[in-house]
Amino acid sequence: MAKKKTTSKKEEEPVISVVDRRSAMLEEDEQATFQEERLPSYVERLKQEAQEKDQKLKDYVAAYKEKTAEDDGFRKRLEKDNDVRLDQFKANLFSRLVPILDNLNRALQAVNSNRDFDGLNQGVEMVSKQFSRELKNNDVEVIDTKNRKFNSKTDEIFLTEETDDPKMENMIVQELEPGYIFKDKLIKAAKVKVAHLKT
Repeated sequence: MAKKKTTSKKEEEPVISVVDRRSAMLEEDEQATFQEERLPSYVERLKQEAQEKDQKLKDYVAAYKEKTAEDDGFRKRLEKDNDVRLDQFKANLFSRLVPILDNLNRALQAVNSNRDFDGLNQGVEMVSKQFSRELKNNDVEVIDTKNRKFNSKTDEIFLTEETDDPKMENMIVQELEPGYIFKDKLIKAAKVKVAHLKT
């Protein structure tokens, strides 16, 4: 019987349960710490991305400046090469013109010393032929104006002449000054006299 009383006493004792709130607070602290750690890492990631993009931008700007410098250098070399070629062309042209000038001066000296106008005429003809030959050798051609109609691309009307013949309308009747073409480019238009119908 005594045993029964003991059992009932144990049953009657209040049961004390201990709730450890420290663990709940610890979990809340861990979550707060985790969130605090997460926010700075997100911000840091954004900062890192911004730095990477800044670096890419700096690389692009540097590459652009380098390319621009290369282009400027190339342009300057090209301009220098063109200047050298132009100077060579001019030197070559002048080396061909100087002998013609020398021949003109000789013709003038002959006239001054001898008063030989026939010699002057002959000398000037020689210079004219020499000059024409140099032009032809360098692809400069005289514009042919014989037996053709006026062409506004190569001719310049200097005078007009009235005619009764309709076939002669806009025909070149006289060349007053020759015109010249260099490789299909007009150097100087031919000055011509053109016929037009009487009105």
